Amino acid sequence: MSGPQEGAGLRKRTISSGKWTAFSYGSEQALGFASNLILTQLLVPEMFGLMVVVNSIVTGLQMFSDVGIGPSLIQNEREDPAFYNTAWTMQVVRGVVLWGVACGLAWPLSLVKAEWAPIAWLLPVASLTCVLNGFRSTAYVTASRRLNLKLVARLRVFTAVVRIAVMVSLAYFVTRSVWALVAGLLVGSSLTCILSHRMIPEIKNRFHFERQAFGELVSYGKWLFLGTLLTFCAGQVDKFLLAGLESFGLLGLYFIATKLADLGPSFSKQLGHMVGFPALSDLYRRDPERFRSRFMQMRLVLTLPIHAVLLLMILFGPILVHLIYPAAYGESGWIIQLIAFGSLAGMVTTPYGQAYMATGRSKYNMLSVLAQLVAMLAATLVGYRLAGGTGLLMGISVCQWLKYVAESVLAKRSGVWQPRFDAAMLIGGGLLAYAAVWGSQWLAWRFVL
Repeated sequence: MSGPQEGAGLRKRTISSGKWTAFSYGSEQALGFASNLILTQLLVPEMFGLMVVVNSIVTGLQMFSDVGIGPSLIQNEREDPAFYNTAWTMQVVRGVVLWGVACGLAWPLSLVKAEWAPIAWLLPVASLTCVLNGFRSTAYVTASRRLNLKLVARLRVFTAVVRIAVMVSLAYFVTRSVWALVAGLLVGSSLTCILSHRMIPEIKNRFHFERQAFGELVSYGKWLFLGTLLTFCAGQVDKFLLAGLESFGLLGLYFIATKLADLGPSFSKQLGHMVGFPALSDLYRRDPERFRSRFMQMRLVLTLPIHAVLLLMILFGPILVHLIYPAAYGESGWIIQLIAFGSLAGMVTTPYGQAYMATGRSKYNMLSVLAQLVAMLAATLVGYRLAGGTGLLMGISVCQWLKYVAESVLAKRSGVWQPRFDAAMLIGGGLLAYAAVWGSQWLAWRFVL
């Protein structure tokens, strides 16, 4: 059991890490928002849609082969060269293999539809990020384990500035095409890889293999492998359905809407992953008796402010799009409302995943994601059958609400379920969202029409 000094030290590091994560996230989002405003003036929605598909394929390959190396480095008690160098070696080999697979998939995928033809060249180049991410130092993860997010925050903000500068410069001065976005992606991954090796001087990654470390990494990651595979399917199926059943144009509008509607939830998820998960893992190792009460405190901090942000997005999203984006992106307004409504339920269920991971129940995390995938497929396909693209988007919106049924069962079995808090957030959020939709219609009538 931890003593008062250890508890105070953890609290201090958690607060400091939270501040640096907020700084990093806020800076990245502000820069990204500004770059999107510029890029939407230079690029048509179809280009954003094409890049979303390429990114989804690359992300899918990474998640299909994820054995939980990062979470293992955070959760495991070991922090010695043999352990993290074995993890780094696995990471490098995986990155090179993934690039080879992406090159092999590029030509067949380019034949799916006429719109997909550019993927034959885009995917091999964009997937070089797999190799670059593979060579990234384990210090990047170790900094999170130690709750020293100052290092991570500085690196992320600097690489974001350079990446966005490259994209905007190329799109404006050189090529008004999707290649400007690909170039920014590669520059960002290259800088992250190089600078990560300078984050923690005592960590010098070398090729090494230890059978015991390999066994520990695989043992912890076996359920994470299934979980991340399902996470990809649940998180990317909406994009592939929009690109396959509808068009890159609608997918581009969805992308722009997501960048706005997901500002709050993505910050909360990042804070939970970078700060909440390491802090809960540390607490569970030292003082499991206080785990449940600290988990409730974490949920209050992560959920209440983000719910307020989501409700504001539902209220002001359509008029915001009308004011700041070109007319070609106007349909993103009502899509923002759908995404934000779904995220109200998502913010209730997401912290449970951090609790499962921190307590070593990675199997529960996998089952949670499986429930989300089933809900997503059922809701989107039924929605598309009934109302086409609009119905598909509505299905995306309600899937997180459907998922809560399964999440409550898993949380109860793991001993972390907090039904009163959940009910207050879901019922209150739903009623306020309904009022916000009516309010947005009045605003549109009053100030736009």
